[in-house]
Amino acid sequence: MSSLPLTSLPYHSFQQTLQQISGIEAIDYFFAKEVCSSLTCPEPDVLFHLLLALSESLRNGHSCLPLNAIAGQCYGYASDDAGVVLQHGYLLPSVEKLDTLLQALTIAAGHQKIIVYHQNALYMRRYFQFEHELSQAILAKNNVVEEIETNKNEQIKNCITSLFPSITSPAQRDIEEQEIDWQKVAVANAINKQFCIIAGGPGTGKTYTVTKLLAALVMLNSDTNKRALSIALVAPTGKAAQRLSESVTNAIAGFKDHIDEEILKQIPTTAQTLHRLLGVIPNNPNFRHDQENMLELDVLLIDEVSMVDLAMMARIFRALPLHCKVILLGDADQLPSVSAGSVLADLAPRPHMGYSKENIDYLSIVTETKFTKDQRAKKSKNDKYNNEQGADHVTFLMKSRRFDGSGGIGKIASAVIDGDTRISWQLLKEAKETSQLTLLTGSSSAWLAPLVEQYYQPLFSCEHIEQAFPLLSKFRVLCATRQGEQGVAHVNEQIQSILFAQLNRTQTNALYHAQPIMINENDYRLGLYNGDIGIIWRNDAGHLMAVFEDVEQQYKWIMPSRLPQFETVYAMTIHKTQGSEFEHVALILPNQKDNRLLSRELLYTGITRAKKHLSIATTANVWRQGVESRVIRYSGLDLT
Repeated sequence: MSSLPLTSLPYHSFQQTLQQISGIEAIDYFFAKEVCSSLTCPEPDVLFHLLLALSESLRNGHSCLPLNAIAGQCYGYASDDAGVVLQHGYLLPSVEKLDTLLQALTIAAGHQKIIVYHQNALYMRRYFQFEHELSQAILAKNNVVEEIETNKNEQIKNCITSLFPSITSPAQRDIEEQEIDWQKVAVANAINKQFCIIAGGPGTGKTYTVTKLLAALVMLNSDTNKRALSIALVAPTGKAAQRLSESVTNAIAGFKDHIDEEILKQIPTTAQTLHRLLGVIPNNPNFRHDQENMLELDVLLIDEVSMVDLAMMARIFRALPLHCKVILLGDADQLPSVSAGSVLADLAPRPHMGYSKENIDYLSIVTETKFTKDQRAKKSKNDKYNNEQGADHVTFLMKSRRFDGSGGIGKIASAVIDGDTRISWQLLKEAKETSQLTLLTGSSSAWLAPLVEQYYQPLFSCEHIEQAFPLLSKFRVLCATRQGEQGVAHVNEQIQSILFAQLNRTQTNALYHAQPIMINENDYRLGLYNGDIGIIWRNDAGHLMAVFEDVEQQYKWIMPSRLPQFETVYAMTIHKTQGSEFEHVALILPNQKDNRLLSRELLYTGITRAKKHLSIATTANVWRQGVESRVIRYSGLDLT
């Protein structure tokens, strides 16, 4: 095939392109230029701008670019607040004309080109392959259906009954019969499936439920198999893995009175990161475990799945044998992964599509639950699932034990994710001193100072590192952005200035004892990963060391000179706090209401990091903008 002459391109350089098209970066220009030069196209201008948009969409977290998201629009147009045009953009043709153009390029899945056109969406090939590979792997697991005979159903029913004993009080029994116990349903729904998702917000008992599920799997396996199940618990980050370990350990401790100890002993209590599970190869994008060297696992539980991007999830499934049961755990309303994809939201769409008749029949038998028409699969325009299948692999936990509806944090979290600006702002504005919420007003230094004195100053009085980590985990300042007056960089400097003034110390740029730090890049040799939190601490020899707490709550001491890139972390971005929780959170939003990062998912994620108290610094206009904006991720991930 002959190449397109470079002189046919609409722009001669990136700078010239930037004068016309807003929002692009150099990588977008050079990607479009390279791909255009490899294809023969009758309308190079159109193709070039489509490729710019495709590259930009990937940077923004989309795994593909649907034509209907951009067709007929002036791509790259920008103007200032006064209406003065900054970049004129490029008017793209209709969906029909774009479709005709792309069809003529022979870039379908089987054509082995760097880009793929599939079902009216444009992909970079590697992301098309990730999506296709992941969906096929999940469908393959769903097709491994165990023959469920009557006696097997009876076994499962007895197991579920033992794990969820009935309430004996007549009054409570009446309530129990009216309300569906979704934790019980989630356990039963996962038992007979090779792939399942248990989703729910904070305090809905996801880890408690999945620990009972693991107990059920061990119990049922013990009845039929002499070999113990090989179970792995994993999470995207070290902090999330540590929290998962703690939660499972606590759940097991609470089950000792009514679950056999020999069963509980077979449930692992130590979680690890996804990178550690797959086996990192230094200076290599691949992992030790893949389709050629699979993991020897029977059950894999992945927590905080909203943080897992498309590429990582595809690599996980590559390394799993077909018989391995996969359980995904997470909150589908949280921010999606930083990198491309929104796997949890794609695989657990809201509202729930209902269960198929076959699944309802099974669940009714083993849980002795009466399901309503609302729980059955229903006709929908959503093309993710057909009318007959529903979404049998998903269970949403509905009831939050932490946020029971009477506290302000739970109420404002629900209002935000529902997009209710009026109720959410009213809750915040009218919050009383005794409530869980506080609206921070006035200069930031005025309300930061008492928070710094209460939470950060005590770090410097700790005699041992074992005292410092629990103190540090009580409170955190969260920012929506990195830069600007309300960004992480400025707020960290502000907190340090306040802190050193309170301690009557001279502030320096050098490291200091009790300084909290966060790692910003992975170092597989040291076992440190982006987002890991540590504390600079003086050891017995008087030397400053960086100390990190691992998933087993052991301490790793490392010379600061060996550390990868890191920063002080009195304040951190909301993105970096996923997988973490604090007793008190101070959430600082930017002053500009048109900030592109603001969204209800961002606010919800920040709000739900707080367990007992939430303080928010914002204005009504900024809050309204955040609650009304949504994160939209274009994806073709499909289980049909």
